[in-house]
Amino acid sequence: MTKALPPWRSLLPAEHGTWFMLAFPLLLGLLLRPTPAGLLLALAALAVFLSRPALRRVATGQRDPLQRRALLLFGLVALILGGGALALAGPRLLLPLLLAAPLAALALRADFSRAVRSLPVELTAQVAFGALAPAILLAGGGSLAQGATTWLLASLVGGANLAHVRRYLGHAHGLAVAELRRRWLPVHVLHLLLLGTSALLVGPRGIAGILWTVWAGLLYLRALLPYRPIPARILGWREGILSLGGLLLLWRALL
Repeated sequence: MTKALPPWRSLLPAEHGTWFMLAFPLLLGLLLRPTPAGLLLALAALAVFLSRPALRRVATGQRDPLQRRALLLFGLVALILGGGALALAGPRLLLPLLLAAPLAALALRADFSRAVRSLPVELTAQVAFGALAPAILLAGGGSLAQGATTWLLASLVGGANLAHVRRYLGHAHGLAVAELRRRWLPVHVLHLLLLGTSALLVGPRGIAGILWTVWAGLLYLRALLPYRPIPARILGWREGILSLGGLLLLWRALL
């Protein structure tokens, strides 16, 4: 029997970090403004995300009809779901997506050239992913100010996490001391930006805002701890649990 699509394993993005980069703003937006339009938009974004491996293969010249078929399928699903969200919520949800489009294009270009491991590219992708949170908020009737705050915080949380993980993996891979020192700077900068932004914009919101700000400070202290070897699987689970805790705290703080 002829296959209609390539194996699912080949369609799933292999980088675990990109799942966090997508999931955090998606879930944050849905928790803050759970609406049918927001859900459709989130599913459309997921379809676009799943199309990336097939898009990379097609864009780099691989003549695989199954990959082309997968790309067409995900594209149609994204268009249908995105069109449904647009019909329900109106064009205001497009504003953050249009602002993030150049960043997404830069990240995709780097992805195709296999430059995805550099921190500037990863931060660019993180900010682009972060635009999904305000888009979902606007789809649910949220204000532009709420959207901007959510976008900023989602981007800073993801950026600080990226810098921490890159520094940690640098130790695990035995990089030179000079490179490890270079990786320290963005850890400090991004965590301090997250902490300062949280104190200014979220801390005054009451107990939930204070708890989130304290959590942001604890994340910084966590990043400053000396390196200790941890199996990759345990590290992944630990970071996932911390991310879930942070998501719930930020959700309550932004309500």
